[in-house]
Amino acid sequence: MRKRLLALIIACVLTLPALFAHAEIIGDTERRALLVGCDDFLTHADTTPSARMNVRRMQEILRTDSRGYEGIYAYETGISSVEFLLSAIAGAFAQADDGDVSLLYICTHGLNDRISFEPGLVLSDGQHEETLSASVLRAALDQVPGQKIVILDACNSGAFIGKGEWDNRMKNWFQGGDYVVLTSAGASENSFSWTAGASNGGSYFADGLSEGLRTRAFDLDGDSTITLKEAYQGILETHGASTAHVYPQESDFPLFVYDPLAESTGERPVGEIELDTNVLKAGEDTLYFSFTVHRTVRVQYQLVYFKDGRWRFESPQVVPDTETGNGILLPGRYQRSITIVSEDDAPTGYVLLQIVAMEGRHATLAGSRVISVQPEYEDPRLRVECFAMFSPAEGEEVAIRVAHAFPCSLTVVVRNKAGEMIRRLGYRVPSRPLGMEVEGSIFYWDGCDASGERVPDGEYYAEVSCKMGGLTYIENSQIITIE
Repeated sequence: MRKRLLALIIACVLTLPALFAHAEIIGDTERRALLVGCDDFLTHADTTPSARMNVRRMQEILRTDSRGYEGIYAYETGISSVEFLLSAIAGAFAQADDGDVSLLYICTHGLNDRISFEPGLVLSDGQHEETLSASVLRAALDQVPGQKIVILDACNSGAFIGKGEWDNRMKNWFQGGDYVVLTSAGASENSFSWTAGASNGGSYFADGLSEGLRTRAFDLDGDSTITLKEAYQGILETHGASTAHVYPQESDFPLFVYDPLAESTGERPVGEIELDTNVLKAGEDTLYFSFTVHRTVRVQYQLVYFKDGRWRFESPQVVPDTETGNGILLPGRYQRSITIVSEDDAPTGYVLLQIVAMEGRHATLAGSRVISVQPEYEDPRLRVECFAMFSPAEGEEVAIRVAHAFPCSLTVVVRNKAGEMIRRLGYRVPSRPLGMEVEGSIFYWDGCDASGERVPDGEYYAEVSCKMGGLTYIENSQIITIE
């Protein structure tokens, strides 16, 4: 499901009248995209115009891909039925062959059925409403030759790839070499968006993704190609309200390619947000950060606290920028600090920093960052769980769940039976909320070593460590058998 916040709303998009764009194709591979968004629902919260605007943003960014798209089909006012969507998929990708790439973006309400453990997406045009199941979507895309990119912008969307929750009844519905998938949230998380009037809005996820591609901020190695892994890492850093997930976990599939000689222009009035640190120790109450203003704008800051398993968007700590007296900032680079004041005076926890840019009556979320407030001296009481075996040759990944008593920074290493390090999955990674019934952290291993080569069949284990004060706490998982 989706959630509506203050002037900020959840979003997921689908459309009815199809809009078509044509671009020049470079090379032998042809690329096509189908962009779908729903805003108007019968049994779920309305998100107008967030989904519609998401589709338009995605359409605009794909048009700038230097490889070109043979066709970009956009349904931005809703789709009424499963049959209609399946027909749209068949039509948009009818000319695809084994060497082509087909991209499907869907933004709508997402459902995670706790009985069947098969997730679904709500399709609606405001007059009719149906649920698209994961198995039906997979069956339809299996009919499309070539590589498929699936981007799901919906609550609980991580359930489509079995990520964001710890339950052995979950599965990856898109496992296999023909699929790469990016989701806006974990299996148990809401996915949020904002709206500002009848003509402006969008989801946090789609905003962050399109902005990271547009401004090339996600191109971590500067090679003019943004891979799925780079996009995922960029979204994790810049999108705080929910946790993005990806399959395959370490995919170098080229999601977006840009011309380095072309001018890069950002959509947001505020960007390049940098934190001095996203980890504070208990007792530290000041957060230091900087950002760039691209055009004259009024700025304020919001601190949202995580309590009782959810972000408390209904009671944010709102702090106007008072340096100029009216909050209006001219273009330039700014450094700021803000004091964290928890409503229940909790010594540790999670805080979401949001920078809001206001142009006239229009408010835009310029960016958000998760802050992990950790104790300085305390046993984190680590506990590590994983499934006993998996088969990387079949595209499987193994989930490694780390339970901890409070927010902390984790290092996770995979070792072979002899204790030799095979792969580091994370180094001092700050924990963040995942929306799970019992909070913790989950890491995923694809069965490859540090060089990306598949490891031999055999027995392995995960070693998890956490430094608190001058002590290092270490806990090992059970044996993981690769077969």
